[in-house]
Order: sequence, then C-alpha cells, then structure tokens
Amino acid sequence: MRKKLLISGAGGSLFPYLTDVLSEKYDVILTDSSELVKKLYPESDIRIVPKVVDPSFEKTMTDIIKNEGVDYYIPLIDEEILIAHRVAAECGVRVLSPSPEFVSLCLDKLALMKALAECGISVIPTETADRYDGSYGFPLFLKPKTGRGSRGAMRICSREAFDAYFVLENYTKEEVLVQPYIDGQEYTVSVVTNSVNRLISVVPKIVYLKQGVTKHAACAHHKGIETLCRKVVENFTPCGSFNVQLKEDGGKLHIFEINPRYSTTLVLSTAAGINEIDLNIEHYDDNNAPYLDEFKSVELIRRWENVFYG
Repeated sequence: MRKKLLISGAGGSLFPYLTDVLSEKYDVILTDSSELVKKLYPESDIRIVPKVVDPSFEKTMTDIIKNEGVDYYIPLIDEEILIAHRVAAECGVRVLSPSPEFVSLCLDKLALMKALAECGISVIPTETADRYDGSYGFPLFLKPKTGRGSRGAMRICSREAFDAYFVLENYTKEEVLVQPYIDGQEYTVSVVTNSVNRLISVVPKIVYLKQGVTKHAACAHHKGIETLCRKVVENFTPCGSFNVQLKEDGGKLHIFEINPRYSTTLVLSTAAGINEIDLNIEHYDDNNAPYLDEFKSVELIRRWENVFYG
C-alpha cells in the first residue's frame, strides 16, 4: 500500500519538482497558509491551514493527519518543527525531523555557535550586539539570534552601517548576533540521518548565488565537509536529516548555521541521485542503513515562472 505524506510549506521553492518526484511512489498532501498556492498547483492536493503562530494551527494539522491517515509528517518551516513533534506523538505517525533537542539547539543560533565551538567542530566568535565590544573589526556579519532564511542577515562595513541596522531592521541589540565576516566559498550541505542516528549520506553543494534561498548551486564531493558533518552527527545525535551552511576560508571550514530540517536544495540532492525523503522513509529506524557517497555532478539554477489564471 502506498504511504501517505503530509508536507508543509507548499509555496516554497521545493515545489512542484518535489511533489512530482514523490508522487511516483507516495500519496502527497501539501499544506500552506496562502490560498494563492492552490492556484499555482491546481493538480496537487493542497490544504490551506492557519499560519504556524495561529493557536488553531496544531489542531488543524492534527485533524488532517487523523482524517487522512497520514503515515509521515514532513515539516519544512522552522517555527513548525517542534509543533510537528507534538502532533506526531499525539497522532502516532512518524515525523521526518531531527529530535526536539537538536531542533531547539539549532533554532537558538547563539547556543549553536557556542556548542560547535565547545566540541571543537567549528569556531566563529559570536556575541549578541548588546555585549559586543568592537573587538572583531569590520566587516562584520549581523543576523537575528532566532529566525529563518536570510531575514535580517547582513554584511556590515562601518560603524554607521552598524547603528543604522538596528533602526532599519527593527531589532533590539539583544536579539542580534555579531560575528566577524568570513570570506570564502559558501556551501550548503544535506546531511541525511535516520531516526536512530545512522548517517546515510552527506551531499555538499557549492553556492554560487543566494537571494533568500539558494538560486544557483552545484553538487560537489568534499571529504573535509563530509568529515565535519560526521562530527556533528556523532556529537549532537540529531536522529534526523538536517542542513549545514558553512564557508571554506583558507582551507578551514566554518559552520555558520544549521537548519534542523530539509533544505530547499533537497531538489538538487534528488536530481543527483540522493532522494533524501525516500531514503529516510526506507531506512527510518534501520541500524544497518548503507552509507551512500556516490552522487552525480548536477547543477541547479532556479528561475521565475509566470502563472496566469482567472
């Protein structure tokens, strides 16, 4: 019998490619908070749900799962993931996500930076802006302590720009992290790990262009990145797939973010032969899941599409 998947964030850049691929093997239900998404993908089974911050969101997702007989819940919105764990526990379904402990750590970006440094995995000096003493010098990198995507993340090259940031971005200094700006090549990395913390694959991708989401990237084998991601899995026991964002500068690798969910570049992994979702379902609690280190050299370029209706 075909398994039924519930995937959130249908308006994101993973679709419609991801739906087309998964629908060959699974029944897929998508959710989003915007009615417009149904007009974009009229052939898909899309349920319009409240925003994650709405008090009724949790019950709505619970009702869908129970009424539709969902087998796997796949949350793709950061603020949703911990809710998804509660919903999955109540409904008795499997959630494709790292553990709540790992999710909470990653969503607190200051705590994550400190934990990575303490384990000797990656060191980027990091302070909240209210505690920053000016010792890093310019350029700096500022980003909210919590939040998703590239919202509020900015390279700052002067004291004037530093002061203006807090006026224009409307954050308090307690809410913003300050780091020295790291130059170098950026990578986004899919780390496929199952529910018993068995590492299945590491797929690094060179980022050529990023505008909120990665717009242009290519798969690239990189043993150093593979080793670094193994250390994350061994030290933090995520028990689920996640995305690592890092830069390579002078041969050194610096992790600046971990997203405790599938990345929007999951589509690139899939095109390269590593179907992250399918692997997590097939080897959900498999202690002997094989490690896959072979994937095709594939390049991704995202483009706009004009959709007319009415």
